[in-house]
Amino acid sequence: MDQKNEMLEVIEFVRRELDALCDQLTAEEKARRGSLQMWSAKDMLAHLAFWNSHFNRQAANALEGKSVPQAGDYTNQLNDGVLYEHLDQPFEEARADEAAAYRQFREIVERMPAADLPDPQKFAYLEGRSLLERILGTYGYHTAAHLSDYYVKAGRFQKGRELQENLTERLCVFPVWKANAIYNLACFYSLNGLAKEAIEKLKIAFEEKPGLIEWSRQDSDIDPLREKAEYQALISN
Repeated sequence: MDQKNEMLEVIEFVRRELDALCDQLTAEEKARRGSLQMWSAKDMLAHLAFWNSHFNRQAANALEGKSVPQAGDYTNQLNDGVLYEHLDQPFEEARADEAAAYRQFREIVERMPAADLPDPQKFAYLEGRSLLERILGTYGYHTAAHLSDYYVKAGRFQKGRELQENLTERLCVFPVWKANAIYNLACFYSLNGLAKEAIEKLKIAFEEKPGLIEWSRQDSDIDPLREKAEYQALISN
């Protein structure tokens, strides 16, 4: 199987997980208004619709040789603005917006030559990253991370953990994502009190990509491990 189809298999896996969550929500869960600290299901969908649409505009313009719009350095402000703008949006409307963005993504992917996807020099706006890496990050990891977070905050930690672990296994097939996928799983463990498991994954991630050691020093997801001797040993070696 070529990388394009392998990539789409990962995206479809995440898609099934998103649809499964939406289908099992109660009427009360669908109607709930969220906050900056505790997003509702429809807040998550509005967020995904916004960023996925942004990705689509960038990719479509790049394919057509047009100027590529950038989000700038205002991600948190944009996220807050999207939340407030959609606070009163009905759940089904938010879900339809997210689904429309996904359909548009699939149409764009159909136009992408498979050979262009892994080429880190093909699209200048990605600044040395491949479109394959970006797609797996946007429609794969980003979506799954929000799903896992939703499950954890809804009291379904095991489901969130299983999703994170399953996705990590799938992303590790791609060399460009392996180290980051393992590191992100370590972050999930760290934030959820699984220090031993987090340290084990960090060790693997650091061996795969030593540059992650320096990143971990400033990553708030690693704060629960910061003072542990096992973490200090990892970053000092």
